[in-house]
Order: sequence, then C-alpha cells, then structure tokens
Amino acid sequence: MSEENDVSLPRTTLQKMIKDCMPPDMRVANDTVELVIACCTEFIQLVSSESNEVATREGRSIIHPDHVLKALTELGFPGFVGEVTSAWDTFKEETKTAHSRKADLRKTGAEQAGLTEEEQILLQQQMFAQARAQSMTTSESAAAMHAAYEQALAAQAAAQAAAAAGAGVGQAQQQPT
Repeated sequence: MSEENDVSLPRTTLQKMIKDCMPPDMRVANDTVELVIACCTEFIQLVSSESNEVATREGRSIIHPDHVLKALTELGFPGFVGEVTSAWDTFKEETKTAHSRKADLRKTGAEQAGLTEEEQILLQQQMFAQARAQSMTTSESAAAMHAAYEQALAAQAAAQAAAAAGAGVGQAQQQPT
C-alpha cells in the first residue's frame, strides 16, 4: 500500500466494531487494530479499483452500485453480494424516507393541518384583513405623531419669532434719537 494514496478510516468506529465482534472478556492490542484498519483500507481500494475497471469496460465514467456487485463477484467474494445488496436496499429506503420528510417540512402549516384549498383561501383572506386593520392602526398613530411633531415645530418657530421681536423692541429703545 503506497503512502501517497493512503486513506484513513474512522479508527474509533472500527475499534468499536472489533470490540462488538469479540467476546466481552477479550481485549485487542493496538497493533491488531492497526492491522485490521490496514486490511479494511486495502480491501476498499481493491474493490474500488475493480469496480472502476468494470465501469470502464461498460463505457461508463461513473461507478454505480451494480459495478461494485460485479467487482465483488469477479474478485472471488460472491458471498458478500447478498449482504451488500441488502445494505444497498436499506440505504435506498432510508434515502426515500429522508426525502419524504424533507418534502413534509416544505409544506405550509395549512397543508400540514389538512385544510382544503377553499379553507386555505378563506384563512388567507382573514389574515390579510387582520394585517390591513393593524396597518391602519399603525398608520393612524404615525399620522398623529407627525401632527404633534408639526405643532411642536410651529410652537418653537413662534417662540423664536416672539423672542426676536422682543429683542428688536429693546434695541430700538436703547438707540439715541
């Protein structure tokens, strides 16, 4: 096995798998775990390489699951084909279930509640009416706040004008005639 093509498998996962296969009172040396990991890596590379050759012979550029099954048979592992096929079927079923769950998540609350289209339209109209009523209330308060602001500006301008007029009278009285 060349170091440049070295792939790593999850050591902890493989250790757990080895432990699960062993009797509870038996321990496994670290060197043994490393050897099993090296064997697994070599096996994966062997099956991948043969699967690639099968796909190439069929004029395909992508390795499909049936290429892997054919490679296992050609490599002398026909006993693995049944278990691999079963795992593949399980994977397909789980994937289909996952896609179904994602589709359910994309449904609106009304669709999930099982409302008919007419009930959904009625519900939408009610929601629009509530939004309009709330918007009008907000608009009215905004208008009232704007009017109060305008009044405050007018009062401030009047106060400044009165102060300026009062200052002008005082200056006229102080000037000599």
